[in-house]
Amino acid sequence: VRTSKCARSRAHASRAAFPAPDRPPRARPRRPSPASARQPSSAPDPISAPPNRSEPKRAMPLLQIGVKWGKEALEVEVDTSGTGLDLKTQLFSLTGVPPDRIKLMGLKGGKAVADDTALETCGLEELAKKNKKLMMMGSTAAVIQAPATEITFVEDLPEDEQMAASMKNFSPGLTNLGNTCYMNSCLQCLYAIPELRDALEETCGAAGGDNSAGNNAGGRALATATRDLFNEIKTSNAAVTPFRFLALLRQLFPQFAQVGQGGVYSQQDAEECWSQIVGSLAREAPAIHDLFAIHLDMKLRSEETSEERVETLTQLTLKCNITIDVNHLGEGFKVALAEERELRSEIAGRDVVFRGNSLVSRLPPVLTAHLVRMFYKQASALEAEGSAGNKAKILRSVTFPERLDMYEFCCDALKEELDPARRDKIEAEEIEAMARLKADPRAQLNAEVAAGTKEEADKALEAMKTGESSEIDGGSTKRVKTEAPAGGSAPAADAEMADADDAAKEVARAEASKLKCDGTRPTGFYDLIAVLTHKGRSSDSGHYESWVWNGDGSWTEFDDHAPSPKTASEILALKGGGDHHMGYILVYKARYI
Repeated sequence: VRTSKCARSRAHASRAAFPAPDRPPRARPRRPSPASARQPSSAPDPISAPPNRSEPKRAMPLLQIGVKWGKEALEVEVDTSGTGLDLKTQLFSLTGVPPDRIKLMGLKGGKAVADDTALETCGLEELAKKNKKLMMMGSTAAVIQAPATEITFVEDLPEDEQMAASMKNFSPGLTNLGNTCYMNSCLQCLYAIPELRDALEETCGAAGGDNSAGNNAGGRALATATRDLFNEIKTSNAAVTPFRFLALLRQLFPQFAQVGQGGVYSQQDAEECWSQIVGSLAREAPAIHDLFAIHLDMKLRSEETSEERVETLTQLTLKCNITIDVNHLGEGFKVALAEERELRSEIAGRDVVFRGNSLVSRLPPVLTAHLVRMFYKQASALEAEGSAGNKAKILRSVTFPERLDMYEFCCDALKEELDPARRDKIEAEEIEAMARLKADPRAQLNAEVAAGTKEEADKALEAMKTGESSEIDGGSTKRVKTEAPAGGSAPAADAEMADADDAAKEVARAEASKLKCDGTRPTGFYDLIAVLTHKGRSSDSGHYESWVWNGDGSWTEFDDHAPSPKTASEILALKGGGDHHMGYILVYKARYI
């Protein structure tokens, strides 16, 4: 800094007047030489030297944080110097939930605690001051593993493989070849009869294949075509096309070859198709005839001349006539078995009215019931002159059972044949029921209570609670204490011996029942195995389908080529009463013991 001469002279004068105190002379720093600047100094500079890293860090404070996990409330000491992953690991040791499956929420602004979230700055301290809790989400359940093999959906398959995949658990359907649903439904119901398939194998196998020679060449060819079609259904995974069978059916019965407008084959009555197929097969093979044949004893009497007529009839189908008073299948049987005819009287010399009814004298292994819903409706006077009538349909609701009892429709001689088997069947069912009740004492008590009156039930329940047993004597209930007598154990030993004797008798009775029930004795009971239905207002229009029992309690609906699963309740709903599908032909199979 430059100063004037006067200022320098005044400074010298002041130093001379006031001398400075004694002190050591101040060393003037020397500028290091270039050589010494390149060499490191042995003594560290206290100003420029870095801090000593061996000194310990200042410990961060621990926060007490509440965590809500489901119904549990946790108190966790959190070290705020860590990250969100450290907190999740700490929660894993307390709950067992893996860190990667833990989600923590509850921070300010609805933010979640991520793995890399700094706990010191995320707001945990403020959360602890307000005494609020974090919400934890996560489960200790095992993680669902991806399937080892890729799942292929039916919709993703090629079109030619979709049908085979959808019918994997069902029998294949039949292709509709132009208004042939009536024939497809009949064939599916016939295929549901294993005895028919066995009879066709024996008949066609004994004939040496398709033998067209002889007087009944058409029947033999139809039987062979039926057998081959059933074998194809048995082995195929896709819908079967019955070209050969349809050609033979139209050749043998030209009514099914009728052509309507536009050159399209007309719809036909499924019952007529059923009758022609079954009749042709029955004429070809006696075993098939015996499989479906029903023998009826018809007794008629004239009130005018007191004459009586007795005839024996054979039918392959039992009809169920539907009138305004018919609500159940059995009621329709009674109407159909009632007869009223005009016959020539030898006494009167003219035709007189004979009335009576028919009774079943032989029950077949397979019973076919035809609900007569179709009738021919004459043309009315208001319609055009020369117009023909048409086939109309009765839509009335007629229920049918899964198990049919034909006992009431049998003649006295047949009832006597069925009685022993029916008694043995009831006995076998009682033995089976008692075995189930003994296996469950509580069920036995419930059965005893349910069998009595309300008063007896209350007494039995009270006896069970107070340790008393109930004894029924002459319709009245007595209560007896179940305490053991004071004297000796002889009565208890006698009771044990009596129980052992009763158990031995029950075992012997069960063994005798098994010997009686060898599976060859008819009982008059039948199980429903197939239903042929119609939807529409006329037999020559609408649509036919078949519903077949699978043998395990489930059913399958066959809409031509498309099968679909059904339940027993859906089958019983086919009783009619609307425009939905309703039962037209029912197929029952005999139950033997």
